[in-house]
Amino acid sequence: MIYIIATPIGNLKDITIRALEALNESELIYCEDTRNTSVLLNHYEIKKKLVSFHEHNELKRSEEIIAYAKEGKVISIVSDAGMPGISDPGSKLIGELIRQEIEYTVLPGPSAFTTALVYSGLNNDVFKFIGFLPVKGKARKEKLEMIKNEKDTVMLYEAPHKLDKTMADLVEIIPNRRISVVRELTKIYESQTTFLIKDYENQDIVKKGEMVLVIDKDEETIEINDEFIIEKLEEAIGRGLRKKEAVSEVVDTYGLNKNRVYKLSIDIEA
Repeated sequence: MIYIIATPIGNLKDITIRALEALNESELIYCEDTRNTSVLLNHYEIKKKLVSFHEHNELKRSEEIIAYAKEGKVISIVSDAGMPGISDPGSKLIGELIRQEIEYTVLPGPSAFTTALVYSGLNNDVFKFIGFLPVKGKARKEKLEMIKNEKDTVMLYEAPHKLDKTMADLVEIIPNRRISVVRELTKIYESQTTFLIKDYENQDIVKKGEMVLVIDKDEETIEINDEFIIEKLEEAIGRGLRKKEAVSEVVDTYGLNKNRVYKLSIDIEA
């Protein structure tokens, strides 16, 4: 049996009972970085042989894993954080397991981009996750063009030292869309900052830790009815804004008539 296991994205307590049982049962654990996985295993007093499994050796390691599986060994696959195969090695292995009809199962658990999407409070009815942006060249330009033309919510991962460059690119192509920069999820200094992309330079964002960028749905595709306005007012008040501040934010963000928004705010408890 091969277990594909989601692991904590920060807080080690987010590991599931099934994941711990599978890790204890495994004879070998293939992981992205043995040092990072050792921290998790040591925390739960699990002592197993660790083997590196990353983007540079995925094909070679996949052959090993399949050979061991055919011998009847129990193997677990984990990444440094989150779900293997999502912006991490694993998808090629799973494709080969399916092709060769080898038994495997996926143990659900933490995922940074779904956690960030909910945490952001932005539109999540339809969304697209694109992982990390290419660093430069044609591939980066094509991905940015895709973001520009995408009408639904878009999410991507970004390293803190690359945030300024990515935001500069976004300011150039979609300045009037809202974005939430979510960082250090499940950790002590977890935070989210939501603003119009064109206002990035006015934000005080700590450029440390893992980051998820959640780009809101294109305003042109949003039906601005009374229910939508009330929902956005309640979200703003829920973030700690006073009612007057919430009204101003919704008016400015969506270009609405202030009297209309104010009247809808009257019956909302603050």
